Amino acid sequence: MRAKVLSFVQMKGGAGKTTLCSNIASTLSDSGKVLIIDTDVPQCSLKTWFEIRSENYVIENLDVLVAKNVTHLQKLVRDNVKDYDYILIDGHPRITNLTRAVILLSDLVLIPMAPSQVEVWSTKHLAEIIEEAKQINKNLEARICWNRYRVRTNSAEDVVSKAKKALNLEDFPTKLGNRVAYLDSFADGLTVAEWHDPAAKLEIWALTSSIERLLSSQGATRLKTEAQVEKFVKEK
Repeated sequence: MRAKVLSFVQMKGGAGKTTLCSNIASTLSDSGKVLIIDTDVPQCSLKTWFEIRSENYVIENLDVLVAKNVTHLQKLVRDNVKDYDYILIDGHPRITNLTRAVILLSDLVLIPMAPSQVEVWSTKHLAEIIEEAKQINKNLEARICWNRYRVRTNSAEDVVSKAKKALNLEDFPTKLGNRVAYLDSFADGLTVAEWHDPAAKLEIWALTSSIERLLSSQGATRLKTEAQVEKFVKEK
């Protein structure tokens, strides 16, 4: 059985996709074998996080590789898809050929967003590309993952309601709070599961559980072929 492919994509930098990817990957590695593919070259923050982590801890069921372009990404996914339970792809904060390839190769696209109308506007083009990809990848799922969310604020609740309609995207019920634990733990090569913020730990656990349930409900499908990916990339 092939790995499920999850991608973390957002045009806006600083949306939290990399810290989210590291936390979800680590949580999934408790029960399965996980590969992270970092496409955010040259920053490669996930690769750096993993190197710091590896220097201080014994890492099990989790590996990180870097994809430099569309061809390289496809090779890494295809070479490893039967050896892992999950492949997580961290996109870069731009819409490029590589971003389009990431989306089409995914079973699930996660879009981290703060409850801000500006972020809704900046995500519109991304949502359109996802709709294009769904015409080829019929089983593709995409979900908004609310980040830096301030509970019990009318403005945040209003943005959430309007964003789902404007972008034609569903969201996960778990919303990540505006917590320093996500950035501080990442800087030390850790996850919030190893940090001193029980609320953040609970958020990641609940979000990962929702992701697992969604993926388990999907039927078994094949990856899109290289020809399909190349054609989709060129149709931007």
